[in-house]
Formats: sequence, structure tokens, C-alpha cells
Amino acid sequence: MADGTWIRSTGTRLRLSSATCKTDLLRRENSPACFVLEIHSSTEAEKLFIMSSRYDSILKRSRIAFPLLVLLLAIASPAVAENVKNYTRDTLDEWLAKPQPPQAGLKPGEVLTSRDIARIRTYLPPGYVDQLDFPEFRAEIIATRTHRPRKDYLDCTEKHQAQVKLNPDGSLSNMVCGQPFSSASISATDPLSGIKAAWNFEYRWQNFGQFALNFVYIFDRFGGGHAAQASKVVESPPEAWSSGVPVSSKLPTDADNFYGGGGTFDKVISSFYQRVYLRDLAPRAERGGMLNVPDAKDFFWKEFTGFLSPYDLRGQVFITYRYADPHRADDAWAYDPKLRRVSRISVEVKSDSLVGTDQTQEDFYSFSGRALQWNWKFLGWKDLLCVMDSKYDYARLSGPNGDIPNDVWSVRRFAVVERTPQEAHHPYSSVVMFWDAENWHPWMTVAFTRDKRLWKIWNFQNRWTEDVAQFAEINHGVEATILQAETVIDVQNDRATIFSGFGNGYPNATEEHVRRLFDINKLEGVHR
Repeated sequence: MADGTWIRSTGTRLRLSSATCKTDLLRRENSPACFVLEIHSSTEAEKLFIMSSRYDSILKRSRIAFPLLVLLLAIASPAVAENVKNYTRDTLDEWLAKPQPPQAGLKPGEVLTSRDIARIRTYLPPGYVDQLDFPEFRAEIIATRTHRPRKDYLDCTEKHQAQVKLNPDGSLSNMVCGQPFSSASISATDPLSGIKAAWNFEYRWQNFGQFALNFVYIFDRFGGGHAAQASKVVESPPEAWSSGVPVSSKLPTDADNFYGGGGTFDKVISSFYQRVYLRDLAPRAERGGMLNVPDAKDFFWKEFTGFLSPYDLRGQVFITYRYADPHRADDAWAYDPKLRRVSRISVEVKSDSLVGTDQTQEDFYSFSGRALQWNWKFLGWKDLLCVMDSKYDYARLSGPNGDIPNDVWSVRRFAVVERTPQEAHHPYSSVVMFWDAENWHPWMTVAFTRDKRLWKIWNFQNRWTEDVAQFAEINHGVEATILQAETVIDVQNDRATIFSGFGNGYPNATEEHVRRLFDINKLEGVHR
């Protein structure tokens, strides 16, 4: 290799048998006659401007040929750097405690790159900001805009918030609709603010709940590429599942273009999804917040997931009931198309993986568990860089492993809330969530292992409903933040799961559709 070759591989550790080296990128370890060549970031990689004449003596003493060294560096897997795997809960706490300068000089129209990592670090948690340190990273900064919920939700909040009471067991009394607790009443000095924040999140503005014609699950292994591994055409669900929701827009036929960067897509699953809230609804304030279906007062929400592909999952359906009584266990049923049989299943162990992904049942939306099974703590407010106003109808991704938003970013304020499990053997020691201060919508989550090492990082890419072009018929007029995609990065195991939504929206709920879709007694007939 000629002089002047740039080495751009990052996250690389190469052990050489040699004496000392004076270069700042070569760090001496405790073991004598041994040093480690470490490249932690693209910035450091760019500094490694190798000239054979300068390093010739080192390479000879190391008994390794220069071309071989270059080859090892070039083909090294872009896995998570070892220092990220060693991050702990203390690392996050140190970051949270650091004061933030006013937006660090970030201005709308500015485009951040990996050279700005030091500035970005103030506005993204450790472990995630490290994922952005690659040469192609670009983040255009846009002005922060309001995500104020719709007027009927605000009216409900104004009318009913004062009567909401927090019971000694953490449950609520006198809840009708709107936001249960004012943001001004939530403080890090108040031990009850954690559970108050959790209820604000649970009752955030979502119209009647989220709908997606197709949520695609992508199993992303770090390293390699995914050419031809993502489908161009996004499949539509059976009419029996989606009928009753007035959609006229068409699903994309070029979806493979949305997934840039690297990463190996080992498996792809497609699914239809809808969650419907049955009570505490601002659009039904005149009915006491209740949807006009039997026993609506007994249910908080009902959830339907039906799988479209691959073949071994096609036609399987899962239905979950979440009850209004926060102490009552969820009920769930599964339909097996091969047996044409409906079976009742247990969903009380919510910490298990969902169909092999890096997500558990209680990780959806950053939290989908039962609030009273967790201990809650409000940690304060924090300004973060985020993707809350995507310029695309469908999430775009990039990066060495194809799991980083390729979009516009803004700075917004978030509530920082921790949940710790009451279950003694839960795999998480704690989970820290970042919920938007204006509407309690999620942006990011960080989870830690039992020994408090950083394990998983979620980011939720979002778009304002009034901005969408495709599927405007189920979004315009809702005035809410819509989830586009969710990415779960497992930093310990060098993998991620990408959940991309297509045909997403917050449609109005028709009572007939809700009764039919969630009727367990008709499940076999409807879904044959």
C-alpha cells in the first residue's frame, strides 16, 4: 500500500507483540511487550494517516506485514466499541448530572457530522451518541416546533385534571380524560412524581390508538450488508383485519430504498397492528370518555397483531386485553391458522423476547407493561436531540449497521423517568425513558442488565400527523406525534431489531370495527 492511505474502520482493536510506541493512537497495556491499536471513532480513524516510512520499524518489530495490518483494519467488523460495552448505569447518571449549555450553539439549518460528536454528546445519552460517530453521519438541525395535543384533549385536561387523585397503591381515581397531572406538579424532589409521570405517559394524547397496515420487524446483525435483504413491496393485510378503517393511500413499492448503510438483515417479519383505547377518551368526553362498545368501562385498551410473513407465521393472530383495573392481569388469545384453533395464552411474563426480537412485550412504545408492577422515579428534565418531525412519511435509516435515523433533528425537552422491576428475577435492573415534555410521547429508552451494564438502547422516530402526505386520511386533524419506526440496539450482542411502520395513523374508531376485530368468539371465522 502506498503512502497516504486512509484507514476508516472504527471500533477496531488489534493486538501487536512489540515494545512501546509513541503514537497517541497506540495505547500501552499492562502486559509487557504488548500494545493495542485502538480506533474508537471516525475522527480517530481519520487521524490514522499511515505512512509506511514512519511505521516501518514498528511493523518489522511486530513481525507483521504492512499489507496484512491494513487488511485487518479494513475488514474489521463495525461492532460496538469495547468502551460502550463497558458503560454502566453510573455512566448515564454522570451524563444526566452534567449541566447543559443553551443548545450548545445548535442552530436551525446547521448540519452536524461526526466531527461534532463533542457537541452532540451533551444532547444524547452515552452509548447512543457513540453510534453516530461514522464518516457519513449527517444531522440537519431544524427549528423546534410545538407538538401541542388537540383542543378536545386540552379541554378534557382543563376540566377534569383537578379531580384526579393518586391512591395509596399508586392507582388513579376520578380519571375521565386528558392528562392526569400537570407537568408543573412533577419534580425530582417529589417521590410520587415517578408514578405521576408514568400515568401521564399512559394517558398521553393518541386519539383512539395507533394503527399500522404493516409493521415490519427486521433482525439486524452488525457487520456486512443487506443488499436485496429488504423487500421492495410492503404487503397489505387481509381485508378482514383492516376493514372499518378508511384507508385509501397505497403502501410503498420501493421500501428497500429506505434502509441505507450496513448491517446484515438475517430475518424479516411483516405484521398488521392496531391498538384501540376504549375509555378515558377525549373524543368521547360527552359519553364520560367511553367508546360505545359493550363493557368499555372495564377495558383500558385492546390490541391486535396479525402476521403476514414469513410463511411459518402467516395468519397467526394475537389479541391482548388490558383491563381498566390496574391490578388485573392481562388476558390474551392466539389463533393458529394451521390448526384453525383459538387458544388462551399467558402474557404475564412480559420480559420474554417477542418472536425472537430484542423487544419484550413491555418495551413497546418505551413502556407497555402494567404500571403498578414497577417502581418509578422522576429524574428531572433534559434537552435532547431527537427525530420528532421527520421530513419523510416513512423512516429512513443509515449508519454502519443500518440502525441510525437519516433525517432532520431538533432539540426538545424531555422528562427523564426511571422504572425498576418489582420482580426479583427480571432481566433488567433499571430502564430510563425520555418522554416529550409537551405531550409525553417517547423518543428514547436505555435499559441495563442485572449487573447494571448498558444493554439496550431504543430510539423512536416520529412525524407530526399534520405533515404526512401518504395516509393523510387517518392522520390529518388528529394533531399528534405519530410513531414511524422503533430501533432497538443491543450493544452487548452486536445486533439490533428495526420496527418500521407503513400505513401508520391514529384513525377514528368505529364501534362496529372494534366489536368485530376483538371478538374472541368470532376469531376463527373472521380470520380463516
